[in-house]
Amino acid sequence: MIIDTEKEINFEDFTSFIETFYLQSLTELKEMDEEDMEERCCDNEREGLEINTLENVMGNVNMIIEDIDVKRVDKLFN
Repeated sequence: MIIDTEKEINFEDFTSFIETFYLQSLTELKEMDEEDMEERCCDNEREGLEINTLENVMGNVNMIIEDIDVKRVDKLFN
């Protein structure tokens, strides 16, 4: 997926992207967890997977925001 960084993103597109990314991440984590099923003590891990996925997604978003070049932010205030 190629995103035009010069184009404004509307809220609906942003929401759709986040939903897709979250569900994709949850699916990947669930598949990895199923491979390690015999090492776990419990069969119901849905809540744990959802929490881990949310933390992973929010961590990724936080790192992206922290990595924004300060010069790009400065342009907004000059």
